[in-house]
Amino acid sequence: MKGAVAALVAVVALAGCGLNVTETPPPSGPLPTNQASLMPAFARLRASLDDALRSEAAVSLDDAPEGYRPAQPPAFVYAPRAVVKVRLPNDPNRLYVVFYAFADPASASTAGHEAARFYAGGPALVQFPADTQFVLGQLGDLLIFSAWSPASTSDRVAAQAAFDVIRDFAPAIPIVP
Repeated sequence: MKGAVAALVAVVALAGCGLNVTETPPPSGPLPTNQASLMPAFARLRASLDDALRSEAAVSLDDAPEGYRPAQPPAFVYAPRAVVKVRLPNDPNRLYVVFYAFADPASASTAGHEAARFYAGGPALVQFPADTQFVLGQLGDLLIFSAWSPASTSDRVAAQAAFDVIRDFAPAIPIVP
């Protein structure tokens, strides 16, 4: 009888600690990091976006060896990724762009729509400044993501011009709250 009471107390104690055995466990294993050299699809995308930024906003892209991992939905956690940043004249570390690769356009679309829901509410609302603007676009099996907070930059004019180019670069997946 004492053993049954002890087991019941242990179950109640664990339940009070917030243990929920019905939840899906978080992903395990190493997270992808920036690639030392870009896979060909990322290299082509980077070159095209760099050309667009140079001609339309008078800025360019730099590699981001320091890395950048924004808040992201589960579908993005293990996707191959590359990070670049826009070289703003007065705020070079403020505007990052992340490329994600998926197996095919349908997988990218599914992940993109999951991301749109994620960035429209919930966790993303507390992990980015309140004035953050998001870009999420799809080009085939690749997604492009960028987030920019106008209040967080000291180079607002150049950042806005670059952000507009990034936003118009790929067909958008709308992020609607």
